[in-house]
Amino acid sequence: MTVRKIGETAVSSPLKRVALLVMAVLFFVSVTAFAVPPVMYDVTIYDGESVVVVTTAETDAQKVLEKAGITVNEAYGDSVSYANFTGEDGSAIIIRRGVKVNIVSFDGTSHTIYTSGTVSDAINTAGITLPKGTALNYAAEDLLEEGMTIEIYDIFNIVITVDGKTVKEAVSGQTVADAISAAGIILDGEDFTEPSLETALKDGINIAVYRVNVEQRTENEVVEYETEYSYNDSLYREDKKVLKDGVNGAKTIVYEDRYVNGELIATTVKDESIVSEPVNKLIEVGTKVRKNAMPSSIPVGKPISEMAVPSYLTIGSDGIPTTYSSVINAKATAYCIPGGTTSTGKRAQTGYIAVDPKEIPYGTEMYIVSADGRYVYGYCIAADTGSYIYDVDWTVDLFMNSEAQCVNWGRRDVIIYVL
Repeated sequence: MTVRKIGETAVSSPLKRVALLVMAVLFFVSVTAFAVPPVMYDVTIYDGESVVVVTTAETDAQKVLEKAGITVNEAYGDSVSYANFTGEDGSAIIIRRGVKVNIVSFDGTSHTIYTSGTVSDAINTAGITLPKGTALNYAAEDLLEEGMTIEIYDIFNIVITVDGKTVKEAVSGQTVADAISAAGIILDGEDFTEPSLETALKDGINIAVYRVNVEQRTENEVVEYETEYSYNDSLYREDKKVLKDGVNGAKTIVYEDRYVNGELIATTVKDESIVSEPVNKLIEVGTKVRKNAMPSSIPVGKPISEMAVPSYLTIGSDGIPTTYSSVINAKATAYCIPGGTTSTGKRAQTGYIAVDPKEIPYGTEMYIVSADGRYVYGYCIAADTGSYIYDVDWTVDLFMNSEAQCVNWGRRDVIIYVL
């Protein structure tokens, strides 16, 4: 007889023992499964400009939005993309909020829609088919904004002359700038068009494109010396002595040449630098007057002035200039200061006359004859002044080579031809 202690479990055979073991395992697994909590993960919701991260166990994207309190209104153009939703960490839901957009065609018709995305999306949503080459006031890939007005431009037949060629184009836009862009023409630097880029387009308009090229060049040039005079009263007037020879200097000049369609139209100096300074020529001139060398009489009909008549000045057969700017009827006296200097620093000589600079400015070129036509003072320049000539309006004082000539001249009526 077999005796079993209390608490022992009797198993009649090995088969029964295996069955009991299997039942125990199944019971344990079932109990454990019911005890495991649901798996949580993060979903990033991009709602327009807002970004929300939601932690959830929900595997349905729409229910994720509902639990996050986010609504989508397709009637106002809202759209949702679930392409990046996987129901696991890293999932994303993208919401594009619709905006109110106006679309205005060149013929004045307009559409108001609610949609999201880009300008191209708005055109498609409105059911508009654009002819090839049609331009808009926004780029097709520009994002839509609330209240945006998209304009569709008309197509014009134009003629463009560029780079030596004339072509006909059908372009869309509002201005010449739009036409240039639509034709694929690139303006560089200072390139310009006629008419200007701001000009409104019209059918049959002719547009010329001008290519501007600016080039710089450097030139080495001579700086010519000047001649300076000094005066020596121990030398006679006809004697001259070179005290120092003149030497030309040198300079570097940077020029800027402006070409339009290959033709030079302007040159400007951009920079100038002296390489070597010129050395002026110095001449000593005598002022001593030989006795009885100066004339005492006034030549009749022959110019008293010893100044050379400029090449531009022509004297007619009547003894007066053929061209002049104005005429002054004046009184003329005479003076003589051998070896003297004028008030403008020039050596006194026939041809330099004294004036009232308020009436006749220094440097004024003139041709003077006596009113009766008998005497000709000739070509002269206003280079001196004196107290006497201020006493009478339009009076000039003519330099003579001798006091005797001054006395013979006295005071005469003259005609001044201002050159």
